[in-house]
Amino acid sequence: MAQLNIKNIKALSPAILILGIIYLVIGIISIINWCIALANLGKQFYPNLIPGDLGFALVTLTVGASLTTSTYFIMRENIVMHLVSATCGAWLAVGALLIQIMVAAATILDAIIVGDSIDYSIISENLLRSDVIMGCIILPALIYYTSVLRKMVKA
Repeated sequence: MAQLNIKNIKALSPAILILGIIYLVIGIISIINWCIALANLGKQFYPNLIPGDLGFALVTLTVGASLTTSTYFIMRENIVMHLVSATCGAWLAVGALLIQIMVAAATILDAIIVGDSIDYSIISENLLRSDVIMGCIILPALIYYTSVLRKMVKA
């Protein structure tokens, strides 16, 4: 544990907290959009960016809770729990990113097989979503935290 650069880990913790809060806000907006869609009340909040899907909301709320909880552990000087919590949240976020990329690829392949034209709307509806954007943003932190945990396990 003495070989780890704890200053880098502590320096990343505010960014992890901000990402966690953003994920929580996205999850709450997604639940609101889901309720609006269920009640047929009309216009949703940012429907292309934040879908009104309960599964999407559960994933983003779980990622947000995990990332926010990791900040609690860093304030308690528990570096290991911070690393584990932040890494789990980041892996969940990247998992959501990969699933959405596979959905976009399946949509494009379906359009090719059926003979439909592939236009910009396929890309904008599938890849310009908050789970894809936030997954790309959290990717560097995931790589760093995973490498730190790997070093800890080997030591």
